[in-house]
This record gives sequence, C-alpha cells and structure tokens, in this order.
Amino acid sequence: MMQSFDGPRLHISLDKLVENYCLLASRFSGAECAAVVKANAYGLGVEAVAPALAQAGCQTFFVATLEEGIQLRQQLPDRRIAVFHGVGEGESLAYVNHQLIPVLNSPQHIARWQEVAREHRDARSILHVDTGMTRLGLTQTEWQALAAEPSRVVDCQISMIMSHLACASEPEHPANDQQAERFNEARALFPDLPGSLANSSGIFLGAKWHADLARPGCSLYGISPNTALSNPMKNVVELSAPIIQLRTLDRDQSIGYGWTCERKKGDKLATVALGYADGIFRHLSNRLQAYVGPYKVPLVGRVSMDMMIFDVSDVPDGQLQQAGRVVVMDDRQTVDDLAQLAETIGYEIFTRLGRRIRRTYSGASA
Repeated sequence: MMQSFDGPRLHISLDKLVENYCLLASRFSGAECAAVVKANAYGLGVEAVAPALAQAGCQTFFVATLEEGIQLRQQLPDRRIAVFHGVGEGESLAYVNHQLIPVLNSPQHIARWQEVAREHRDARSILHVDTGMTRLGLTQTEWQALAAEPSRVVDCQISMIMSHLACASEPEHPANDQQAERFNEARALFPDLPGSLANSSGIFLGAKWHADLARPGCSLYGISPNTALSNPMKNVVELSAPIIQLRTLDRDQSIGYGWTCERKKGDKLATVALGYADGIFRHLSNRLQAYVGPYKVPLVGRVSMDMMIFDVSDVPDGQLQQAGRVVVMDDRQTVDDLAQLAETIGYEIFTRLGRRIRRTYSGASA
C-alpha cells in the first residue's frame, strides 16, 4: 500500500476559535451573538468549525448561498441558519424544505418569498435594508414602501431587520454614525422587529451599533477587527509545508523563474511543496519570510505553481532534518501579517487556501 504524502497542512485550533467567539459574545451588549461561516468557514472548514461553535453555545449561523445553507443543515440539524444572498428564482421551496432563513434583499426576493411563506407558517425571513454599503438590501424608498404595507411583512414572516456596516474597521469613519442613524430610521418603521447591524468590527465600535444580534465573521478566525490597533483575537491557524529538496549551491546561481534573485556558492536552499495553486500570492515573491523551527528564512525567487524556494543557510543541518517543514503562518506571522505583505486582507488569504492543503484540527472535541 502506497504511503500518503504529508503535503501542505493547515492546522486549526478549535479551542482558540471558540475563545474568539466567547470574547466577541462578551463584548456584545445585545441579546445574541451569531456566527458567519460562509465560504467554508472562511476557508478553515465548516464541517469542523460550525459544530465547535454550536457546542460553545452559538444558536444562529449565517452563510452566503443556498447551497452552503443546505450543506450546513446536515451538520447542524437544530440551529437557525440564515442565507445572505436571499431567494433566487425557483429556490423558495428549498428554503422551506431545509428550514433555512432567507435574507430578503430586494422587492423581487420579497415577492418570491411572500408567495411561499403564506403557505408555510413555520417559514421565517430576515429583511435587509441598505444603510450605506450599496451592495445588497432595500433602498430607503423600498423599505418605506414595504412599511406602508404591513400585511406583506406578516405574509413574509419577517423575524428581524438587518443592515451591514461598510467602514466599521475604521472607527473614526463618518460612515459608521451615518449608518447607525439610517438603521434606526428603518427600525422605527418596523418597531416590532429585532435588529442586527454589528459585524466583527461593529462589535468593537460600541453599544450604539449593537442592536439585538451580532454577526461576527472574520474575527472568529483570528483576523483583526481593526488593523490600526493591537489584535484582541487569538490566532487559530498554523500553515506549513514539507521541504521536498535541500541543496547546497556549488556555484553562484540565479533562482527560479525569471532569475529574479541570486545566491552565492555555499548557500543552502530548501524547495517547499506550496505555491500559488495552493493560494499563496505570487505577489509574495522575494518578499515572504517563513520559519524552520525558531529560524526565520526568506523566500528567494518567485512563487511558482506548486513550489517555493527558501534560503535556509542560517539553519543548522540538524534543525533542518528534524523539522522537515517550513511554517508560513502561525502566532509569529499571522494572517494579518501575511495580508499586509501581499497588500490584501486576511479574508482573501484564508479563502484562497486551496484544496490540496490538508485541514487538521485540535480541541473542541475534534
């Protein structure tokens, strides 16, 4: 029997993820802290992440698409699951059959859901009003028109009103106050509905933005809610990859595609099984640093599809042989650090991590 290759690995601490959830819930002054687990729990693996959060007490989960909702229902038969993208053409009965809660983002969503919800009295929905994100949600004109027809709210069995903050990670941004004011205006037209406004960053803005239910996403997974301040969240991941070849240069040589880097005779190089096909940004070429044990090692040359080359000249041979792997992301270099190097955001770092990277878990009954 062929032995399986121990390739790239993303290890997730479910205990630290639960700690993050508990911290967010403790900072929230409203009635309930939900969890956003869309995009396969931001790339970390919803089949492990969602049950760990449910075990920690989370009752309400948000996903992006109907397909994600159906998948999550198999994991969580007794939790509330809401779907951000709302009711597409022909999707209404699937929501009912899988006991999913659509977010109604438009008059079209409302019309589709009203027709079905009249016949299924256990159906529920969430009304999304746009207060400044200008992405999804009813415009002010549309939500005012809906408020003038209260029978439609009853028919759709709307159980909550929500909006989404656009600039909450920048506490001083004027959009935050403007959106809070617009949200309160909308809520005043639907006084019997609980509200949801705060995302991860919104929780840290304060009680003015809290309403009744919070929807943290990124910070569950360790991403900072405000990159200008120290991160209160725990790092939950370690990304590592195996060294598949070691060599000592027998002459001065250029490295990798395009010969963008040179190394001297006697330098030691480690070729690692990880590349842009696994979600490592090519923009990190000649910029990324990683670790072999306690030693920091620089990436030399370009990131290629399946491999990267690190200069390990400063790492003792015994340490190289013992480690056998390079660590790209952990407590020493977090997802936010990597995002800053790649000139992007932590969300994109996590969600681009590919299927060849094996997810492993510890803690929370993993």
